[in-house]
This record gives sequence, C-alpha cells and structure tokens, in this order.
Amino acid sequence: MFNIGYIIPIVMSWHLLLSELIKYKKEEVGKNIMHFIHGLIFIVYHNYYNNNTEMIYATHISMGFYIYDFLYLTAYIIKFKDKISQQAPYIIHHIFTVIILYNSLYNIYFISILNGYYIFEMSNMMLYVSYHIHKEHNVNKKLLFFVTFIQLLWYSYFRTVKILFFCYSIKYQIFEQSAVLQTMLVIIFLMGLSWIYKLTIKNINNLRMYNNRIKT
Repeated sequence: MFNIGYIIPIVMSWHLLLSELIKYKKEEVGKNIMHFIHGLIFIVYHNYYNNNTEMIYATHISMGFYIYDFLYLTAYIIKFKDKISQQAPYIIHHIFTVIILYNSLYNIYFISILNGYYIFEMSNMMLYVSYHIHKEHNVNKKLLFFVTFIQLLWYSYFRTVKILFFCYSIKYQIFEQSAVLQTMLVIIFLMGLSWIYKLTIKNINNLRMYNNRIKT
C-alpha cells in the first residue's frame, strides 16, 4: 500500500510551498505556516473522507511532510552544529511518526491509528497559531499572554484527556501491536507531557510578569 511514487512529488511539493512562503515571510514564520497547512490538510481529509483510498493518500501526504521536515532539520543542524540538542527531539519525533504512518498502511487497524494521529495533529494546531502570533504580533503583551494560556489548555486537553480516553477505547488493539510500535507511541506521549510542562512554566512566568506590571 505504500507508494514511493506518491512520496517524491509530495516531498517536492512541500519544498516548493516553503520556497514560496519565505518570499513573503521570515523563514521560521513561513515554515510554521507550512506546518499549519499540513495539519489542516490532514484534519480536513479525516473529517470529510471515511474511505481507505482517500485516507491512504492523506497518510502519504503526512509522511511526505515529515520526511521533508526531517531533511530540512538535518540540513539545518549540519549547518549549525550547536543546535543539535535543540532539534534532536523533533528529528526523533519525525522518524517515529513516519515509521508509525508507514506501518499503519499495512495494519488491520489502519483507521484506528489514523484516528489517534488525528488527535495529535489537532493538538498541534494551536501551537502553530500561538507561534505565528508571537512572531507577527509580539508588541501586544496581553494578547501573547492570552494566546499562550489558550495554547496550554488546548494542547493539554488533546495530549492528555483526549488521547488517553482514545487509547483506553482501543486498548486491545494497542496490545496487539509490536513492542517497538508501542514504545514509540509511549515516547511520543511523553514528549507531549514534556511540552505541557514547558508551557505550564511559561504561563506561570507570564502570570508573574503580568502581576509585576500591575504592581508597578
């Protein structure tokens, strides 16, 4: 079911999209917009198509995206070797995601896996919105504080409540998967918890800053 004939043009399409975006925006902003577009594409596919053929193509679109982003990050850390530790979690995340998506194409629980993947993509959407606002509207501190707080609530809901209830509902399907696949899923879940912790600390610091501004 995996079709390399899909992957190559999809990877090139993501590259062309980013090339166009950075003509009008800074590279980090353009890249964030590309991430948002990818998430939106999969979410639309997931909500409006329920047949395997369409979802197989959507899976290839996501695989192509993460392969391209992996290549982009690899080129980045080769150029800036001091950024390896900063980018390493994203590279690991992308490798695991591609492997999971690839294996889903040959899994009898294909749709269940994509349902879980959908939750992860939904959790990321507010991250992209928050990042964009921080980069493009960083003068309005109240707006930044509010967006960061909403980002924490949104991300925490999908990465804890939503995903845990979903995993419980398909627990027997998860038990049937290989130990390697289960381990990768646990690591991705723990990465989410780590990001929730960072967002929590950021919100606490924002609250302290806001209180100090009121007092002064």
